[in-house]
Amino acid sequence: MAREAARPCYDPAGPDHALRAVLQDLRTGRWMAMRTLLAETTEAWRWTQRTQILAAAAAGSDVVRAWLAEEPDCAHAAVMRARVGVERALRARRERHLRAHELWIEAWDAAQTATGLAPRDPVPWICLLALAQLDPGQRWAEHRADPPAPPLPPGPWELLAEAAARDPYNREAHHRVLQFLYARDGGREGPAAAAGTARSGVAETAGRLGAGLQEAGGRPGPGVTEPAGHPGAGVTEAAVRPVAGLTEAARRTGAGSEAAAGRPRTGAGPDGAPGRPRTGADEPTGLQRRLDEASGYARWAAGQAPTGSALHLLPLYVRVERHRRLGERQARWTTETAAREARTALTSWFEQAPADRRAQPDLNHLAHALWSTGQYAAAAAVFEAIGPYFTPPPWLYRARGRDRAVDVFTAARDRCRIATGPTRTT
Repeated sequence: MAREAARPCYDPAGPDHALRAVLQDLRTGRWMAMRTLLAETTEAWRWTQRTQILAAAAAGSDVVRAWLAEEPDCAHAAVMRARVGVERALRARRERHLRAHELWIEAWDAAQTATGLAPRDPVPWICLLALAQLDPGQRWAEHRADPPAPPLPPGPWELLAEAAARDPYNREAHHRVLQFLYARDGGREGPAAAAGTARSGVAETAGRLGAGLQEAGGRPGPGVTEPAGHPGAGVTEAAVRPVAGLTEAARRTGAGSEAAAGRPRTGAGPDGAPGRPRTGADEPTGLQRRLDEASGYARWAAGQAPTGSALHLLPLYVRVERHRRLGERQARWTTETAAREARTALTSWFEQAPADRRAQPDLNHLAHALWSTGQYAAAAAVFEAIGPYFTPPPWLYRARGRDRAVDVFTAARDRCRIATGPTRTT
């Protein structure tokens, strides 16, 4: 059968067969297999990836709540509760659900609890980073800390430093910062936010973040080993895609306890009611500024990353986001800068990282960037590594409808294979 005839599919687990089996169990409301899988997960990059994908699947049920009821002191269960809480809060905000702010409070509480029960785990801090995008006006001090480098804007840099101290170069942590920068209003909520008032100075923040990026800090959790500049799993398609409606389990979840110091309080958030009206920050000028800030951050983070780290792909993600929001012309795929970004990701990540640590979203973004910049031979090698799996982003941003993303993918793959020579067969 010709390889061009093979039609890829989207599977959150990708080539992780053990994870796929657990996801099937979750759909039937069983949590024992999830507990066993997480207990056996000893690599930090895989721990981050699996907890994220499991949470996206578990957010529509009470399976994690059932686990916690049986093992209330289990650190892994507490981390999964935080993961599920964040997933529900982000979905609720995207859908402008009436309980969006309430679910945000619950997620923040769960993440804070998990930081105490799993002090060496970066995931609770990644959860707090993920929630930062719900505070675009940067009303919380922890979301407007002084940046580690002068060109960067105030942001959740201390949260990033905490994650980096536990898992240097954690890919998802940096993608969560990008999501915050895409949403940031730029301090329009008041002079304090604009001034970037923080609990520590630039030097201290930079020092803490730098130490986390350069040293293999504490292990990410019970039984989780230290990584060495791994590419991680990043933000999965399941975690970012629009959803048809908030899950029934999320609708039934009760409100959190009374507001504690530092957590979001009812009516005190930047957008207490979901569905805030379009503002000046949503106009092209504000959007362009946010994308420029994200681009600067992506270049900065990639410049700090070692060979083999997936942070080298961050500029590709920002270019795709620019394409999604402003159109193909503004993405400037035909420029030498775009081609250079793709080549750097190829040589600094794809050709250096172990094959089992290449996340599917990263492979797809690299193949897309190489194809978009006309580097077909290099793209063909990446398509080969993708195999039977694909992720709708970034292909869906070139498709007429989400269900046509796979058609764009296969057309690009076939074009690149043709450019490299005769068709091979399976």
